[in-house]
This record gives sequence, structure tokens and C-alpha cells, in this order.
Amino acid sequence: MFGNMSAWIIADASLAIVNLFNCFVIFCHLHPVASPLKRICVKHMHDVVKPVHSIPGLDSALLLMFFAVACKAGHSVYDGASQDIAMIVRAIAAGYTFTITSLLMKLSEALLKLGVEKMLDRERELEKIDIVKFKPPSIKALDILMAPMKSILRVDAVGLENIPPNTPHFFVMNHSLHGIEMPFFIHTLYKEKGIFARGLADHFHFATPNGPILTKMGAVDGTRENVDVLMESKQDVLVYPGGGHEVMKHSSVPRYELLWKERLGFARLAIKHGYPILPCAAVGTEDMLDTLMDIPLDFARKGLSCPVVMTHPGKVQKIYFWFGKPISTKQYKGDFSNDDFAREVRDKAKAAIEGGIKELQERQANDPERFLMDEYTAWLKKAFDSAYQTIFSFSPVSSFNSDAGNVPKIEDKSSNSTKKVD
Repeated sequence: MFGNMSAWIIADASLAIVNLFNCFVIFCHLHPVASPLKRICVKHMHDVVKPVHSIPGLDSALLLMFFAVACKAGHSVYDGASQDIAMIVRAIAAGYTFTITSLLMKLSEALLKLGVEKMLDRERELEKIDIVKFKPPSIKALDILMAPMKSILRVDAVGLENIPPNTPHFFVMNHSLHGIEMPFFIHTLYKEKGIFARGLADHFHFATPNGPILTKMGAVDGTRENVDVLMESKQDVLVYPGGGHEVMKHSSVPRYELLWKERLGFARLAIKHGYPILPCAAVGTEDMLDTLMDIPLDFARKGLSCPVVMTHPGKVQKIYFWFGKPISTKQYKGDFSNDDFAREVRDKAKAAIEGGIKELQERQANDPERFLMDEYTAWLKKAFDSAYQTIFSFSPVSSFNSDAGNVPKIEDKSSNSTKKVD
């Protein structure tokens, strides 16, 4: 079968085509179910796999061919008949393709039996299990991860005493440009109060490479079903009602302005589960960034743009956090479908956060060590003054004079030892 060059060319082409298809199948299976691309990928995979499996014996024939290629190429290398690097690579590639294709065929058969919707439902159920079983990283690990950023950006937090103990929390706050404040907020809360907040992330995050990173750090897709799972297991939750529109804030929008529109989802969920809302605010990151241009992203989401930003060392400054007093929701007795109740809770949270932003801006304006350069300058000045005082407080002249009286006198006996000569 593999006695001539053309047979090897056909085998190599088959290996390349099947491995490309395998990469697509692996991408579809491993892509987070929270991603908006997940349904599209699984649908296309189903449409491609179905005709392949409908041809009798095709899958078995492919596996048999890859097994034969691996054996033939491996035998040639082992016997010394061919030491060509291409033959070695061919043997390894055929063995790998045989193994991976066998496993993926089983997954494809499960997809065909369940269908697209049931397959997605099963993955969502597994995701809910993962949400509940999530274990936060240790504070030491988070300290190490945050060390490079904390060496540049300082944090000033006020109102931590307002966080009630022994109860789950629903942190609601404003999102700053590009979301720079989020890791600092989670780290500060974890380090100071031992609370690890599970952030609710926008769907589009899970369609990007940073989706798995966010998942490892406890973030979940911000659907109501996922929030129900979090709150039913009494976990601490962090939500940004402004979402992507605050992260990708247009340059024409004033700094720290809330872009909540008429969203009531977070208020309904708080009422449903009786969670107290803890209003929080962040200030600092938008003051250190200048927007050069706004790239329209209407094709992805209407009204969304991506700001291209820059900064310089003179603008790098502290990030300020404010924690307000809890807003109770138990008085609504779980009536989350009542629009008036939901609107009342939302308005209370919004007013509190806007007040917190103003309070932080006043604190920011009166902080003599607000900017990183000012802080370093003050540190250098203090170090210089200390060195100056140490050096010039020591006077060699005064030290000599003070010690002069302590020098023992030497009696001159030369006059007594002289003799008179006649």
C-alpha cells in the first residue's frame, strides 16, 4: 500500500485534513459554554459530523489507515530502512491522529445522540457544578499575582467597617475604564476582610483568550441562572450594572458616570434571595488615562466602542475604593417580579454609589500623596533629610574640644633633673 511516493502523499494529506478537523472539534468542545460563539460552533460541528458518520464504515476505514501508516512508518524507522526525519514525524503524527480521532469520534457520537440543545444543557449543568465547587486561591498566591501591579498602583480604601460579618454580600459598584480597578478591588476585599467576591462577567469575555483566566479567578457568566446558583450556595457576588459600556466608555462620556440605563436585573436577584446590597465605588483609574480615539464596535454590540488610551508616569496615581452601608432587601419578601420594588432598590444603590464617587473625588483632591511621582518624591525627600541630619549633626571640632579636658596632663620633670654647673 505504501510502496510508492504517491501513497505517502495521500496518507500525509489525510493526516493534515483530519488533524485540522480535529482541532475544530476540540475547539468546539473546550470553548466555554458561556461564550456567545459556543452555540454556533456546536451547531456547525453537528452539521459536519453528521454526514461523516452517515457514511457506513468511513470512520473505521480512517482509523485503520492511520494505524497502518503509524505501523509502516514506525517499522521503517525501527529496521533502519529509513532514517529520514519525515518518516519519523509521519510515524508520530499517525499514532497521535489515531488516538485523538478515536476519542473525538466518541464525543461526536454523543453529540449526534443528544442533539445540539441537550448537549449545551448538559454542559450548563456541569458549569453550575463547577461554580459551586470553585475554591478561591490562597491570599499568598493572590499577593504574588498582584505584586507587580501593586508596586505601581497603590490602593486607598474607606468604609470597610460597613461590611456586615457572617452574611453573604452582593457588592454593586461602578466599572472604570478598561476595568483596571477590578483585580485591586477583589484583592483588597480578600486581604482586608477575608471575602472573595465572585465577579459577574460579560458574555463576550468568554469568547476571548482571557475567558479561562477569568474563570480560574472565580468569575462567572453573568446570567440570572448562574447568579441563582451563586446565591443559593451563599457566595459573595460582585456585579457591575454598567457592564461593557462602562468598561469601554466613550471619550464623550464624563468620567465615572454610571451607564446603567434601566437595568433592574441585579435588584431583582437581590430581592429574590434576600441579599443585602453593599454599594461600592471606585475612583482613580479614569484620571490616569487619556483617550486618543474610539474604535466603533457596533458590529459586536450596538453603541459600543473601544477606547484607545495612553498615560505617562506623571498621571499614575492611587486607586480609591469606597464601601457604603448595606441596603436591605428582606422587606420586599422575595417579590422580585414587582417592578416598583426592583426600581426602588436600583435607585437606592445608584444614589449611594454616586455619593460614594463624589466622596472619593474629594478625598482624592486632598491627598498629598495621590500621584505616584509625588509619593516617590516625598519618600526621596524624607530619605535625603534623614541622611543630611545624620551627616551634619556630627561636628569633629566640637567633638575634639569637648574631649580636650579629658586628656591627661604629663608632668614636666626636666627642671628637677638639671644640675647646676659651677
